[in-house]
Amino acid sequence: YPCVLLFLALSVLTFLLVFFIPRFQLIFADFHANLPLLTQVIVKTSEVLRSYGLLATLGLGIAGFLVRNWFVSPAGRRTWEGWMLRIPIVGSLVAQYAMSRFCRMLGTLLGAGVPMINALNVARRSIGNQILVDAVSNSIERVKEGKALGPSLADCRTLFSGSVLEMIAVAEESGKLDQELVRIANVTEGDLDRQLKTAVAMAEPLMLFFIAGFIGTIFIGMVLPIFTLQQYVK
Repeated sequence: YPCVLLFLALSVLTFLLVFFIPRFQLIFADFHANLPLLTQVIVKTSEVLRSYGLLATLGLGIAGFLVRNWFVSPAGRRTWEGWMLRIPIVGSLVAQYAMSRFCRMLGTLLGAGVPMINALNVARRSIGNQILVDAVSNSIERVKEGKALGPSLADCRTLFSGSVLEMIAVAEESGKLDQELVRIANVTEGDLDRQLKTAVAMAEPLMLFFIAGFIGTIFIGMVLPIFTLQQYVK
């Protein structure tokens, strides 16, 4: 829904600047009146968009193509994923999502009788973030050395909280690791779903506020000169 709002907002703003503003501009030009600063800015923006809109669209397309190629490259993907983890709130959501996928995959494989090392190697590929995959890979090496899973994952604090590590350690000792991992995944996914719904619920009114602000600013900018034109008519 926020994406739909953003698309509609951009469409409305483009329509106003490309088709609506020029009609008012012709009226203002006939009176040779001095326009308010806000109106001048809006008119100038409309002129730039109409004059260079196609060139800007082409430039954005080329830039998008180059950025996409950078994203799919190993270095670009690693850099981007590192940035995502450092962004407040977003980084936490990314880590929670990665942890839930890892725990669910590992728990399912262990429950099916797959050996621990093989299950870990498969589960780490489900994480989806190379930075976190590398951290888990180091933990897998410790498991290969004979260490328990819980302590081996202790260095992956970005991915696993202290409470989760404790639950994994207890479940491993009790022989119910596969069930506990699936339970952790279910709980994490439920929390993540609630957080995302809350974020979307907060984003919608903010987007509506900014959309109304942009459109309202254009409307005010077009109405202000009318008071000036009344003086010229008189």
